Amino acid sequence: MEDAKKNKYKALIVDDDTDLLEMLSDILTIAGFKVVTAIDGVDGIFKYSNETFDIILSDIKMPKKDGVKFVQYIQASEAQKMMKAGNTFKATPIILISASAEEYKVELEVLGNIEILTKPFSPKAVIEKVTKLLERKFSTNTTAAGTLLSFKPGEYLIQEGDIGTDIYFVKEGSLNVVKKNQTGSDVVVSTVKGGEMVGEMGFLLKKKRTASVVAVTDSLVISIPKEKFEAVLDLQPKWFKILFETISTRLEETTKLLVDAKSKP
Repeated sequence: MEDAKKNKYKALIVDDDTDLLEMLSDILTIAGFKVVTAIDGVDGIFKYSNETFDIILSDIKMPKKDGVKFVQYIQASEAQKMMKAGNTFKATPIILISASAEEYKVELEVLGNIEILTKPFSPKAVIEKVTKLLERKFSTNTTAAGTLLSFKPGEYLIQEGDIGTDIYFVKEGSLNVVKKNQTGSDVVVSTVKGGEMVGEMGFLLKKKRTASVVAVTDSLVISIPKEKFEAVLDLQPKWFKILFETISTRLEETTKLLVDAKSKP
């Protein structure tokens, strides 16, 4: 694993089984990683909170705090980092280790953005899975919350009439919500800025997009699939407030446009 040796990737391994912990540590150390170990989820959170890691491997069944709760903590922490404007932080890839992952099927589906390493495993399987996740991390813009998209001024995020159920969180920049009038001309309904959401109507109603959204400035937007949004809300509860405020603002703006239109002769 030449890339690991060259770049000195840093891995956190969390497991209460000292033999397995030592074996995983040896595998990654030989592959060129700098390795930090933790003996349970609580210890893992402490290590994670005080250092930066390129990848994390954790057992699922552990005392004090199991692997599922450990990952929930990490994803909630990282979701907050990625919401900050100007932040290029990428989610830390996580491998959960288990001999019976089926027991945690529901919890694991909600977590998302993780890989499972099934016991027993070979050193080759560990390195292959770690390599795959690191390549994905550094070659894509997938985050714990969704996919990070960038737009130049004039580029469309949404086209009126399109079918789509993703909702979008504007990380930074400015976009106009545009709707065509009876003559076919574009009318700017509202402007969406960093910290706001857009695409909520198609997301909630599962209908064609009712308006277009076009970038006014260079913008970064996180695209969140409908099926993942509930899990993201568990990690980022403040998005309930943002979504509610977005819908309220759209209703207020629409009401104002209707009043203005009816006031004209």
